Amino acid sequence: MLDEPAEPGLRSRPELLGEVPYLLGYHPADSVVAVFLTDESIILLTGRMDLSTPAAVLVEQWSQVARRYGAASVMLIGYGHRTQSSRVSAIADAVAAQVSVTDVLLVADGEYVCLRCPCREADGVPFDPAATASAARATLAGRVALPSRQELLALTEPDLLEQVSVGAALAQLPVETDDGPAVVRYLMELAADGQRLQVDEVARLVRLLHERPVRDVAWRATGKQMWQRDLWLDVTRRAPAGHVAAPASLAAWCAWQRGEETLAVAALDRALADDKTYLLARLIWHAILHGLPAHQLLKDLPDMQDTSANGEQP
Repeated sequence: MLDEPAEPGLRSRPELLGEVPYLLGYHPADSVVAVFLTDESIILLTGRMDLSTPAAVLVEQWSQVARRYGAASVMLIGYGHRTQSSRVSAIADAVAAQVSVTDVLLVADGEYVCLRCPCREADGVPFDPAATASAARATLAGRVALPSRQELLALTEPDLLEQVSVGAALAQLPVETDDGPAVVRYLMELAADGQRLQVDEVARLVRLLHERPVRDVAWRATGKQMWQRDLWLDVTRRAPAGHVAAPASLAAWCAWQRGEETLAVAALDRALADDKTYLLARLIWHAILHGLPAHQLLKDLPDMQDTSANGEQP
């Protein structure tokens, strides 16, 4: 889901379809995607579900999302084979009982088809999402559309060899006497300059992130930048067990602010598998579950200068 509205304007169908993979973070397949719109046709957010999901589940979830975000209408896009057209149409009919449905499309076999008559594209129009101007703009803006959802989820999976190397480096680290926040800022500056952290640097970082004041420095410094996304995902993959929760939560925080909700949830799964009580991960998870935009959570957060040992602090 997007945290901030996309650029306004009445896009052509090809341009909107070219933008969808960048809103999701991957090219969908065997899916139905809901694009929630304002009265001015500004994209508020997107949602994806498997095509096999019962229509009642889709209606319940997407009608709640539409109410929560004040969406005026929704555009539904199926991704699958042409034989799925009746399935997508049935889903659209069910959703339309609760939310205004402006358009119903099916992307299949290198074409898109309009399923809501009357429609000039009912017979199919050749379509390449990568050839659209919206895809080019998204790429320039730093958005990524991986080939599949599986490849997106793989960005959070552990790198077993790197975990062993970082674990060995952790065992050799001397007692930390440096200024933890300064070290974290320095390591983040290296990442901002395009450098991948060395094994010993990852070891120092994951150990320091166990200290809440240090973690909060990294939290405050993490926004929507692509290098921040790459940094925290890389550290999440390389951190050994017992050290994953903090970097994975920071990866989720960055992905969520970028509108990459699927990636954020995958990172939270890693964080909570490492430490099911980790409060920052639980805070972000709760916000995503209830459809709270990242900018709203930032506004509502307590002053993170208070880093006292309080079990209710994230």
